[in-house]
Amino acid sequence: MGKHLIHSNELHLIQKERIHREVKKMVDSLDIAAGSTSNFNIYQVVEMYFKDIEKRRQINHLLDIQEDNYQLAEEFGVE
Repeated sequence: MGKHLIHSNELHLIQKERIHREVKKMVDSLDIAAGSTSNFNIYQVVEMYFKDIEKRRQINHLLDIQEDNYQLAEEFGVE
C-alpha cells in the first residue's frame, strides 16, 4: 500500500516536532549557521505556515501567491 500524502487541507495535522526536524535538515543542507536567531526564525515561519491557515494566507498575500478557489472549496467543503 502506498504512502499517505498530506493535502493542503491537512497541513495542520503535521506534528510540530516533524516540521522542526525537517527544517533542521534544510538548514543543515544549506549550510546556514542557525535557523533561529534574534531576528530570524525559519522554524517558526514554516511551523506557522503549516499550522495556522490565517498566517498562511497572510504569508501568501505578502508573496503575491493567489488563492486557488479549488483548494478553498476542498478546505471548506464548498462546491
